[in-house]
Amino acid sequence: MHKFDPENAARLERHERYALIPPETTLRRFGVRSDMVVTDIGAGTGYFARAAARLVGPAGHVYAVDMAQAMLDHMRSNGLPENVDPVLSGEYAIPLRTGCADLTLLAFVVHETPDALRLLREAARVTRPEGRILVIEWKQQVEESGPPAEERLDQMELHRRIAGHFFVKEQGHLNPSHYYSVLVAAHAEAEGGASREILR
Repeated sequence: MHKFDPENAARLERHERYALIPPETTLRRFGVRSDMVVTDIGAGTGYFARAAARLVGPAGHVYAVDMAQAMLDHMRSNGLPENVDPVLSGEYAIPLRTGCADLTLLAFVVHETPDALRLLREAARVTRPEGRILVIEWKQQVEESGPPAEERLDQMELHRRIAGHFFVKEQGHLNPSHYYSVLVAAHAEAEGGASREILR
């Protein structure tokens, strides 16, 4: 199972990456705005966390979660806004209270875990029932950059693994290399009274 090496942290801040997937524009597209609480799981260098901090403003908050202390140290060394808290976590245990986030982001993280459903259940736990989980991943194709094709997670395969546990509220392509899925836990959707069909 592919895991990102913290020694390659500088790759996450390349100009080419900002051009391909501009973090502030991307988060704004999915409704991140003033006063929100955002949890960024697998925050790495703070690529999305810093952008989220600007969008939510001083009345909002961002939890930048990562399993690697080295990544959190790198994040701090780049400088963090006051409304960002770095959080060290386990793979399936995030030390945040239940229902604290309006939006939980997992960008290029799910393909690294052997149990996507377990990870997403923990993401759902820290997300309020009316909130959303945003997964951004590599398309399963051969490219010069990014993980090898065999280590990527196809979007339909992701949806198959979480079938019966999550609804897909929105899905699509961000650019030629990346796709997105906006998820909500099935129990949360049911409690909200919506009548969408569970993933089959």
